[in-house]
Formats: sequence, C-alpha cells, structure tokens
Amino acid sequence: MTAAPPPEPALPVAPSPAAGDRTATADDGTRLRWREQGAGSPVLLLQGQATAMAGWDRVATDLAAEFRVLRTEQRGVAGTDPGPGGRVPDGLTTRDLAGDVRAVLDAAGVATAQVVGHSMGGKIAQWLAVDAPDRVASLVLLATSAGASDGVPRDAEAHRLLLAGDGAARTRLFFDDAWAAAHPDEVRTFFALDADRPTLRALHRASAEHAALGSLGAVVAPTLVVHGTEDRLARLASAERLAAAVPGARLVAVPGARHGLHLDSAEAAAAVRAFLRAHAPG
Repeated sequence: MTAAPPPEPALPVAPSPAAGDRTATADDGTRLRWREQGAGSPVLLLQGQATAMAGWDRVATDLAAEFRVLRTEQRGVAGTDPGPGGRVPDGLTTRDLAGDVRAVLDAAGVATAQVVGHSMGGKIAQWLAVDAPDRVASLVLLATSAGASDGVPRDAEAHRLLLAGDGAARTRLFFDDAWAAAHPDEVRTFFALDADRPTLRALHRASAEHAALGSLGAVVAPTLVVHGTEDRLARLASAERLAAAVPGARLVAVPGARHGLHLDSAEAAAAVRAFLRAHAPG
C-alpha cells in the first residue's frame, strides 16, 4: 500500500529561478530547469523528494573547483513545469524522472556524467544507471534505498516526525545538532519548498513506490553507497542491501551521520570527492 501523501508543509518558499538557469525539454514536452557551474568532467547532482537544487549550493560550489557540476529541478518544483496541462502526470515514477535527467544531459551536451543522488535523487539515479548505462560514468548513492521491496522495516515514528510540521524534529532527522545550529541559512535553504500539493503528492508517491532491487544487477557503473549509521529515514540495512545488489558496489557507513550527511558530514564529502576523482572519465 502506498503511504499517505504528505500534508502541505509549513516551510519557507524556495528561491526564485536564477537568471543563469537553462531549460531542457522532456519527452512529453515538459520544460525542465537546470544549472551548471565549474569546468572539467561532468558531475550531475540529484536531490531528494521535492527539494530544490539550491540545497546543493555549498556542495556544488566545492565540486565546481574541479568538475563541471550540473543540477536540475524535479517536475513542478521551484520553477520547473510539472507536465502537460500544468500538472504532474498520473502515475509518475522514479523511472520517469530518470528520463527527465537524460533530457537534461542531452540539453547540456553531456554524453556521460558521474551521477550523485541523495535520497529520492539516489532512486532516480539507480534507474538512470539501469536504463542508460552509457550515460553514467560512475554512481554515488547517498542516504537512499532500492525501495520498500528490500524488506527493511521502516521507522514509522521518524516518518511521522518528518511530516508533522515540527521544524526542529525534522532538522534532527537530517543533521547533526551542532552543524545545524552553525548553518541556519543552509538548513533553511535545504528545507525550502516551492511546489503545489498535487506535485508534492505525486513525488511522494513516486518515491514510496520505488522498486529497483530486482533490476540493480544490470548496473555496470562503478558505484559508491554512502550512508549514515543513525539515518532513521532510510536505515543502514537498506544501504547494505542496496550495495549488495549492485555488482562491485562499495559501502561507506558514516558513524553517527543522519539523513543529511551529504551536507553535514566531512567524512561523507571526502569519500564522495575521492571516488569522483578516481572515476573521472579520461
């Protein structure tokens, strides 16, 4: 059964589209906003469910010192069109969203990229690696899973807190307390949303119904799975099953890290950067 869709969140609105943002066109004609910075071999960053690409700002800036960093918004989020007729298509899946990512790579003139996906972005990245292996030079999967079919029980209380509207409780699910206190603007940007309720429902359903476990044996890209030992939204056991399903994947379990380890963990950042350097094309 699909989990109940989230209520309308009481969150700040995401930033308006930046002047330098560009547009790609999905297979169904939907306009997709994307952005790039830096130069070098391409690295594509895919964020979690219904969050804006602005949440990657610090990570993207750091990586842009040596890579060409690409980002894109999910359908209906922060200025990207939801779909034909102004609404997200019925039955939208993470696999469909991987098709949107291919359209962005085409618009950027990128044949092959290293792909880094966080949470639902990691689910989208899984399908990209399965369905378009020639487009993925390497794969980094952060705080994600292969879907509920992995058999790992979900932490119902953690998901209740995520949707309950308590900002402090939600922040604690993602970030180290000291880091969050020292980076309030970054936390605010990460949680900012700009999407209507039908879009939030559709993206929530796409993430909840993700089921890639049986297909991950087809992944040929070198793969790194990075996961926090204290992640309550995606348990470490899910990361272990994910890594076991991808041929040759390596798992880095970060002690004490939570669901937002891509932002607050120096250990996770170092592991990702080292992996990207080692697998940069050419």
